[in-house]
Formats: sequence, C-alpha cells, structure tokens
Amino acid sequence: MEDWELFLRKQIFSDYLRDRRSDADEKMNELILRKNGGKFFRYRPIDDAEVELIRNGNLYLCRAIRFDGNGDGYVRFKSYLSCFTDDVKSIPMWFDYADQGRGMCLEYTYEHIKQFAEANKLIFLPVMYDDEETVFSGKLGSLLSMMTKTMDKAGEYEWRLWKVDMKSSDIGKIMSSINPVRIHIGENADTSTGTYDELMRVAEMKGIEVEQSAKTVFF
Repeated sequence: MEDWELFLRKQIFSDYLRDRRSDADEKMNELILRKNGGKFFRYRPIDDAEVELIRNGNLYLCRAIRFDGNGDGYVRFKSYLSCFTDDVKSIPMWFDYADQGRGMCLEYTYEHIKQFAEANKLIFLPVMYDDEETVFSGKLGSLLSMMTKTMDKAGEYEWRLWKVDMKSSDIGKIMSSINPVRIHIGENADTSTGTYDELMRVAEMKGIEVEQSAKTVFF
C-alpha cells in the first residue's frame, strides 16, 4: 500500500474519532476516487449459503469477536461486521476468503453500499494499517479498535461495514437489501457442480454480470 493511502486512511480515522464526519466523508470520497471510482469487492466461497444470500439480496454480518483485534471484548461481542476490499486482484483475498481461487469475488458499488449502510444504520470505513494494532481510548475508540490492522495485512486493502447492537444476542445478522453488480468467478472454480449452475441461474434472474477472473498465481 502506498504512503499516500496509508496517510489518508489514518486521517479518516482521526476525523471520525473527533466526530468530524463531513471531513471524514470528504477524505473517503478522495480515497475512493483515487483508487477505482467506487468499486468494492467481497471474496467468497461458492456454496449454497452464499448463493442463497445473493438470491435474496442479503448480506451476512458476523460477530466482530471472531476476528483478531483489540478493543473492549463485550463491545466486540455485540458488534457485527462484513469485510470488503477495493482490490479485485487481491491475492491474499482470493487465497484466504475465496477458497484459493475456487470461489468468487462479488463486486458492489459505493453508492449501493452507502444506501445499504444508511438503511440498516451501519458504518462503512476503511481499515487503518499501522506498525502495531492500535487501541483507542473512550467508547468510540473501543469500537474503532476493531477497524485497525497491522502493516503485514495492508495488501488486503480492506474496508469494513459494521454496527453495534448492544441488545442483540444473534450469532450473526442477515440484512437486506443489496445486490452485487458483477460476479468474478475464481480461476480454480469447479463449474461442473449443481451449486455453480444455481449461481448462474440466480445471476441471470437478477441481471448480475458474470466474468471469469484472470489467472492469478498463488504462492
């Protein structure tokens, strides 16, 4: 990740912590425009559960406590998040989240994510990368601690969509409605299965473009 992007991600956090939301939004727009104009991606396996989420226009948010990180444990237990990246060719994401290229990459637009976040009272922010995972002070700081990672993870170019629900005891949350605009199929995907065929039917039914991803070398 280039220095300008690392700096801008830190500035977004600084503005958000100081409750300067308009300044944070302005810097987010700058970051998005300089990267790819508003394309975001989720790397997923091709399985029945994921196909069903796409069919219904839903997104799954898991408990933040499942992820490594700092911050108050109880708040993390009551927080739910979903991970995105702005890199469609991310080798770490293809390897770790899309079953070593056997899965898929779902492409979304920033405008759709923004509308979805507003409708479900979610927060969408870029992950901040630093030499050490940061622990912020205060209530808001405890929440934002979930949004930092160490520099060795910077190649993921991650963003997170999340919310805190102190009254919830759900293991995870399924929320609607949002649809990918494009599905990138991993180079190692098995296209002979019934699940893959159903994915193609759902994509056609919902008018979602499907593309075969370019060859990626996994180390």
